[in-house]
Amino acid sequence: MSLAYLEHLNQQQYEAVTAPLGPVLVLAGAGSGKTRVLTNRIEYLVKEHNVAPHSILAITFTNKAANEMKERLFNSDCRADMMRISTIHSFCAYILRLQADKIGYNSNFTIYDETDKLSFIKKLAKKVRPNEDVDANELLNIVSVGKEKGVSCLTDHDREFYIQYVKGMKDNNAMDFDDLLVNAHKLLCENSDVLEIFANHYQHICIDEFQDTNKIQYEIFKMLARKHQNLFVVGDDDQSIYSWRGANVGNMFDFERDFPNAKKYILEENYRSTKKILQVANKIISRNSQRHEKQLFTQNKQGDDVKTFEAYNEQDEAHYVIQQIVDLQYTDNLSYKDCAILMRVNALSRNFEQECLRYGIPYRVVGGFKFFERKEVKDVLAYLRLIVNPYDNEAFNRAILFPKRGIGQATIDKVLALSQDYGIPAIRVIEDERNLDTLGASSKKKLGAFSLLFKDLQKLSESLSLPDFVKNLLDILDVRAEFSNAEDEDRLLNVDELQQSVVDFCQESPQATLGDYLQTTSLSQDRGEKTENAVTISTIHGVKGLEFKAVFVVGLEDGLFPSSRAFTLNEIQEERRLMYVATTRARQRLFLTRAQSRFYFGNRNQTKQSSFYKEAYALIHPNARQNTFGTTSGGYGSSNFAYKQNFEKDDFGVKYGYGAKVSTFAQPSSQPKPILNLAVGQRVNHPTFGEGMVMMINGDIAEVVFASVGKKRLNVKFAPLTLLK
Repeated sequence: MSLAYLEHLNQQQYEAVTAPLGPVLVLAGAGSGKTRVLTNRIEYLVKEHNVAPHSILAITFTNKAANEMKERLFNSDCRADMMRISTIHSFCAYILRLQADKIGYNSNFTIYDETDKLSFIKKLAKKVRPNEDVDANELLNIVSVGKEKGVSCLTDHDREFYIQYVKGMKDNNAMDFDDLLVNAHKLLCENSDVLEIFANHYQHICIDEFQDTNKIQYEIFKMLARKHQNLFVVGDDDQSIYSWRGANVGNMFDFERDFPNAKKYILEENYRSTKKILQVANKIISRNSQRHEKQLFTQNKQGDDVKTFEAYNEQDEAHYVIQQIVDLQYTDNLSYKDCAILMRVNALSRNFEQECLRYGIPYRVVGGFKFFERKEVKDVLAYLRLIVNPYDNEAFNRAILFPKRGIGQATIDKVLALSQDYGIPAIRVIEDERNLDTLGASSKKKLGAFSLLFKDLQKLSESLSLPDFVKNLLDILDVRAEFSNAEDEDRLLNVDELQQSVVDFCQESPQATLGDYLQTTSLSQDRGEKTENAVTISTIHGVKGLEFKAVFVVGLEDGLFPSSRAFTLNEIQEERRLMYVATTRARQRLFLTRAQSRFYFGNRNQTKQSSFYKEAYALIHPNARQNTFGTTSGGYGSSNFAYKQNFEKDDFGVKYGYGAKVSTFAQPSSQPKPILNLAVGQRVNHPTFGEGMVMMINGDIAEVVFASVGKKRLNVKFAPLTLLK
């Protein structure tokens, strides 16, 4: 190497940065320094090829990444202030502002965010489909399909709505985010003079995260680069995980066909993970056939073995994971913020959230709502709230809208106004149809039907156990039919988790009431994000680009991960790429877990090992063998733990483990904190559950009855309990 400012690069990085001018494809494996290569390439162009900074266009896929790139280039003294470094949407908005009149827009057009877009769609639906009970999300999907695949892919009925949407947006001189791409593409395709202007101005185009580009984005880049051919793209086909929002991994393969003179460079040295973590990652991704061949390696240490664990059920899986996180603070000197729990679907988060609350561990949910704040969960809880407290008009408003029963918000607002005028709760207003004389006959009939439904549910709540009542509630509302579409599977799993949360609660507090359960769900909200030092709980999609010292990939069961929705070869290979992304988030420690039994789709089911789990296990434990139950044995962290439990049955006859759960797992090498000298009858305080009294002690397990949430079983080695006088 001869250039001092590039001496920090390894040989592969240096060759990519100093590649000849022209089309260049850089295949950058996970943790291989792709952003470093991209910024150094731009610096190299300015300093060694005297490229004018204003002629450089750098595209990233988040504003955060764009700002980080700007900061790096500002510090390199190559006039970054004159470059255009932005997201693709920002760039498209920029060229449209300059040339909007060419496609019939005014240059001061408004950009609608998702909230604006949804509001516009709802208003349009009332105008275009006044007699239909429409779902705004379905209409959003119609618009997305129309833009991504063309109007020919829509039915006649949907095509008419799409045409009206496009016309309405244009009449408003407004564009949504998809319009920015579609209209920029249209502008460049239909106006050769405009294309000439921008192609001459931006003679060097550099693109980050190229595997995440969709078809129309790639077409825009190709048009701009066609004249000068200086298109430098960096990406990793093994990390293409966003096909559901249009990303096309095929662009990585089409590049060499579209630019036959392109130079290709591969970055394989990983700076993030240990050798043992990379062995698992390489093993998993190597089974994909549609990929550019690469093998990650590292100069980092061998590191600890990747741990695998098969829990009895989902509660024990969560318990194991949280115990390991506590343990890592003492064995590896890690903080909570160094740890991440990653899952394929966010419905699995509930048990981990609950376990964090139980032991006072701060956590944050990335890329979505905490479990009890998710819409479908709150919709079902609204019925329970209304039964406990008929005066809860907010619960009434939510419950009557779910599932859809042809009652609109305008009608509900009238009922709520009557409730205020009469001084009685809304659910009582609709009991007497004489209160509804100002409403139409159809509305009165539907409100009356809801009133009768509510009375029936009230009676059931008084005659059934809490788990049985919730099960019957879901059946009566036919909630599972409401989420019967494939794209609603995550919502359905959340409903299943809600049902299971009731079972879990009643296992710990058999005498608890519906009101006690609701109090627990309320305490679960607005918790966990009080500090920056918090465990991350996230779907794998939510942590793309991030890294953690310790990663737990959970729910590794067939049908969950890989997903049951993956049917085609492309879909199955994307699931494998998702697993690869999950494993390569880990720097020092990687744990892979699954539950042998899990509650989903309304039933408790015995599960099968994920193919990813099997492959990793075979690599980690080459001498292991399958036992008669189809599970593996042999090696620390596997299913041959000294795993003794006392079993009880819930109202559905399902076994759950209690008693010595924690003490039979691997214990921390040093005690987490001094163990309280508890005795039966002592009063204690818990930061989440409040004040309680110790009712029973069995080894390290204390059974405490709290005034707020009823009975809880807590391990005194980990639970944040303090003695009260």
